[in-house]
Amino acid sequence: MKRISLGGGGKAGVAAALVMVWVSAVMVGPVSGAERLRWGVLPVVDTLPLLVGEAQGFFQAQQIDLELVAFQSALERDAALQAGKLDGYFGDILNTVLLIQSGQRLRIITTAFHTQADDRMFGIAAGPQSRLATLRDLKGQTVAISRATIIEYLLERLLQAQGLAPDFVRTEEIKKIPIRLQMLLQGQVPAAVLPEPLLTLAESRGATVLLDDRRLDVTETVLAINTSRSAGERSVVKRFLTAYAAAVANINKNPEAFKTLLIERTRFPMPVKERYRVPRFPPVAPPPRQDISDTQQWLKDHKMVTELLPYDQIVLDVSP
Repeated sequence: MKRISLGGGGKAGVAAALVMVWVSAVMVGPVSGAERLRWGVLPVVDTLPLLVGEAQGFFQAQQIDLELVAFQSALERDAALQAGKLDGYFGDILNTVLLIQSGQRLRIITTAFHTQADDRMFGIAAGPQSRLATLRDLKGQTVAISRATIIEYLLERLLQAQGLAPDFVRTEEIKKIPIRLQMLLQGQVPAAVLPEPLLTLAESRGATVLLDDRRLDVTETVLAINTSRSAGERSVVKRFLTAYAAAVANINKNPEAFKTLLIERTRFPMPVKERYRVPRFPPVAPPPRQDISDTQQWLKDHKMVTELLPYDQIVLDVSP
């Protein structure tokens, strides 16, 4: 059984620890007759509710035998999905819509992370050697991104929210995030779009966060189900979401209690263990229609898709 750091102290902390240990001890383990689901994930912060749900037995309680299949890149995850080896998947909204548009039998069942005022997930960082202090200093400067991804999409949304056009900056493709971070810190690029917790790591090493996503209203990552398999049945999806909601609720009571699990199961930079704050997660709900519309329109404007699909061809909403 994996140990989960609960944080805090005193009687309340001990009581919480006892409850969580009891749940893990009683509920984790194979469940006879359970629906087996193989779920593709990446080693990132947004997957924490899946990790908690697996560790604390919430999925088993719903007669779901969940296997989290970790991939080091979205490319590897997508290949497994397309080969029919996954029942579900965690990914960013842009990539998910592209897969559906390409004919993959996939439907989004809930938002995994949506921008919120108290917790940032992405931001534009200026390197410690760049002498860039404000967003206006970025004019005409190069920002390192990965093209045709949520990173490029968010860069444009961040600029748009400030009344700036995409050509306010120049962009350079540096697809691998660790290399992007390294080049930023070494002064090889003046600025870069980074996800958490690497954004906090960059900041701890002298970078300046010029703008982040906390003021946006955007769905960033989602969970999607493979509708060509039994996992796509509405009853299975409902039970899955009930378990996922329980995990979200548990995290949101005390996010810092789950930092150890996050460190153990994701690519977490240890130098910011104390500095980084675990986020809260949004309630279980499908992405708003406007977010699906905006995502598709952006893809069409950038000539990555030719048509806009109806909402119900992208989202499976099992709410009453």
